[in-house]
Amino acid sequence: MMIDEFEVRPLEEGDEDLIERNVNEYADSKAPAEPHTEDETLVFRASDGEGALAGGCILHVHRWGRAVLAALWVDEKLRGRGLGSMLIREAERAAREKGCYYLCLGTMDFMARPLYEKHGFELFTLTRDYPRGHEAYSLSKRLDRAAPDYVPTHNGAPALYTIEPGSGEDRKAIGDGLGAYCERFVTDAHDDIDVGKKLVDADGRMIAGVCAQVSGWDVLELDFVWVDESCRGRGLASHLLREVEREAKEKGAYVSLTNCVDWTLGFFDKQGYAPCGTLRDYPRGHEAYELEKRF
Repeated sequence: MMIDEFEVRPLEEGDEDLIERNVNEYADSKAPAEPHTEDETLVFRASDGEGALAGGCILHVHRWGRAVLAALWVDEKLRGRGLGSMLIREAERAAREKGCYYLCLGTMDFMARPLYEKHGFELFTLTRDYPRGHEAYSLSKRLDRAAPDYVPTHNGAPALYTIEPGSGEDRKAIGDGLGAYCERFVTDAHDDIDVGKKLVDADGRMIAGVCAQVSGWDVLELDFVWVDESCRGRGLASHLLREVEREAKEKGAYVSLTNCVDWTLGFFDKQGYAPCGTLRDYPRGHEAYELEKRF
């Protein structure tokens, strides 16, 4: 490996978008998108009779046929009326309408795992001591298989609230509400710290990049790892990832979390990452993994 011919630099404006596009193009060559399914984000708001925001959810749709329930929040004084279940059913409906066959979500030990399991979600990842002193879970539900519908005992929400598409303002309110709830149990040590890096050649051209940040929970979150096709097989990704991990540890990170698909699992295995969860038949005919590496 002739690493001396390249220079490590922090990512600059526009680099993350380019890395993401390149990663997605390569992924599409391995697994085609589902018919009629595109990447998009949907927001749904639950309104009371006067139009006030009572709760809501944020749904990310991925072109491989998976939707992720990224956030679900209900105003604290309105909980226990079936409003959370109402929002989950709306997320499922929208995911099916968009052509998704998987609905996934992440939750914590202080959140609503039991409610999701009542709706037919199953555990596929358990991450211990994340955040510190707690556990995190990833749950999934196949939308292309029949499952009984859960109706909560206290189910007054359908008569009291309506669900409709939300705005950017609603999205922020939902995120802020969920964030305030999490703050009761885990306090951010700091704002997210960008530790993304790239390798550039003598002409200043980026030939490899890693998009990553250290979260307020002192976790290194790896988003994308990419090497230009002309430079693969030379250990550049390994070198760059080590640089990112080194800085992350200096910033206080105690664990690194990421995800991958079966055709990239070998790379992460060599870097010391271990699967903590497996999502089977996603994308179709493949497997996806959630990975962790303890520092």
